[in-house]
This record gives sequence, structure tokens and C-alpha cells, in this order.
Amino acid sequence: MVGNRSLRLVFLIGGTLLAAACDRQPAAPPPDQAKPPAQTMPATQAQVQAAAVASTPSPAIAAAVANAARPAEDVARDADRKPAETLAFFDVKPGQVVFEFVAGGGYFTELLSRTVGDTGRVAASREDPKRIADGRLPNVTSVPDAEWGLAPDSVDLIFTALNYHDVVNLKVDRPPLLKNFMTILKPGGVFAVIDHSAEAGSGDRDVGTLHRIDEALVVSDIKAAGFELVGTSDLLRNPNDARTLKVFDPAIRGKTDQFVLKFRKPLAG
Repeated sequence: MVGNRSLRLVFLIGGTLLAAACDRQPAAPPPDQAKPPAQTMPATQAQVQAAAVASTPSPAIAAAVANAARPAEDVARDADRKPAETLAFFDVKPGQVVFEFVAGGGYFTELLSRTVGDTGRVAASREDPKRIADGRLPNVTSVPDAEWGLAPDSVDLIFTALNYHDVVNLKVDRPPLLKNFMTILKPGGVFAVIDHSAEAGSGDRDVGTLHRIDEALVVSDIKAAGFELVGTSDLLRNPNDARTLKVFDPAIRGKTDQFVLKFRKPLAG
């Protein structure tokens, strides 16, 4: 079974500074802002841009989003978060094993749980206990920062939303963490990453101040760990976000420009 002790230590030092803090309720809509320059992408990333937003939500995804048991505050966020299209882009299916890294409030946990269904399983780290209290999502297991309890080649999908910038901000040793992700994924398994966009070329400059990260840095990190970038999506892009405000600013909260990246563990051989 695989975990990451260095990750646990850094998060303990970070106290309540959870990456999921960036995943809260939206406030007022943003004012008009200058349109930012186009995000600079490596050539290989540009080549896969055509994969963006090509999938139609499956019946399982549509049913998960429409489920009457979802909290009202979650449903209110759907227009901005586009959950059906997002899960379709990552090809979430019934019966899958999912590891949600830093689940936080559990907006996506609920949707992942209901999509994979009774034959699937979700292991979630940093999960809000209220989300799974009283067995309301029986196929979800909360796991610690280390010793996730996931065997090598056992996971179909690793999913993390609005967290990678905090991994960088908290100075987690990223290569070992990504190596562990690679280990638990099945060959051909998907690593899904969503985060708040920083200005192109800014690297890690804004991870602790604005809680944003340069897309190119994330791509570089994850490809260096051996993952293949197989798709990007404009689903959560907001051209009116100049990427200069802190993500908690009422002018942009809940409506930040976000990149959506789909990586894959290479097939054996």
C-alpha cells in the first residue's frame, strides 16, 4: 500500500491551510476586467487542445448531478463548476476506483461517489467529515495524508481540484508524491487536475499570495513524473479573470479562470 509521509508532515505544519480552502462558495460576480493574455502552452499541450469539451455526459454522470440528495449549496454552484461536462471529460464511469486527493468540502466527492455507484469506490483524503457522516455516501472512505491503503495498479482515476497550487505553496516534495500517484494508478489510468490559473510565465510566484499557479509549471511537474498529457479543456476558462486577484477576492471568488488537465499513466510495455 502506498502513501506519502512527507506530505503528511507538511500538511501538519500547514495546520488549517488546506488546499480545499480555495474550494468554497462563490460570492458576487466579477466586474469587467482586462482580458488576460492567452495562456502559453508547450507545443505538445497545444496539440491535445482539440480534446477539450468533446464528451457528452453519460447517463450515470447525468443521474449523479441530478440526484435530489445533493446539498442545495452544491447545486447552486453547478452553473460555474460544470460538473457533468467535467466528469465526462475525465471519463468517470460506474465501477471505478477513485482516489480524490484533498477532497475538502466534498463537492466533487459526492458526484464521484454517485457516478461510480455501488460497484465503485472513492478513497478521499482531507475529506470534510460532515460530507460522509451517517453513511450517506457508503462507497466513500476517508484516508489519511499518508498510508492511503491503495495497492499498486489499483486505481482508475486520481482526481484533485484547486489543490495543486497549495502542494507547491506548502513545499511538499512533489516528485515522491507524483511517484506515489503513478504507483497506485492502473496502466492507462487517469490523473485529473483542475486549478486556478496564474499569469502565463509566473511559475510558482503566486501560489501563496493569490493561490494561483502557472499551468505550464503543473504540466512540467507531472510530465516529468512520467505521465502523458492527453487532454486539456476550456470548460472552466473565464477570459474576464485577469489572474491578478486573490482567488478569495469577492470580485472573482467562485469564477476564477481555471485550467483542466487530463494526464494518463502510460500503458505497460
